[in-house]
Amino acid sequence: MAPAQTPRLQVYDQSLRDLFRLESDPKKLEKYIDFIDIYANLSDQERIQYEQEYLTEELQMTSFKEWFREQGRQQGIADMLLDQLAVKFGQPPSHALRTRVTQADPDTLRHWSERILSAHSVQEVFASGTHHRATH
Repeated sequence: MAPAQTPRLQVYDQSLRDLFRLESDPKKLEKYIDFIDIYANLSDQERIQYEQEYLTEELQMTSFKEWFREQGRQQGIADMLLDQLAVKFGQPPSHALRTRVTQADPDTLRHWSERILSAHSVQEVFASGTHHRATH
């Protein structure tokens, strides 16, 4: 049976998750994460407990700030791609497409970001097939 999660850790975790959901600018994320860390003032024991109970293995292998920075970059790429889709094809992407883009991994986002340059339709951007990098 896992140890009981404390309300302080739950609030700390939810604050960080909400921050990431609302802010994609890496510089602002870093500043706000620092603010949450200072305000939460977790003890060493609470930090250890947080790492054990809340963080996935991936998060434990990288520093907390690095993980949030990478997530911010990924969100920025997704936001830019969604904006490009709206401008190029004349209408905002559907809710389902927005969800697909915001949940995509970084390599897939890069692939779609390259494909939008030559695509004649939204379907072409997201069509499966061989990925050919543009050469300059």
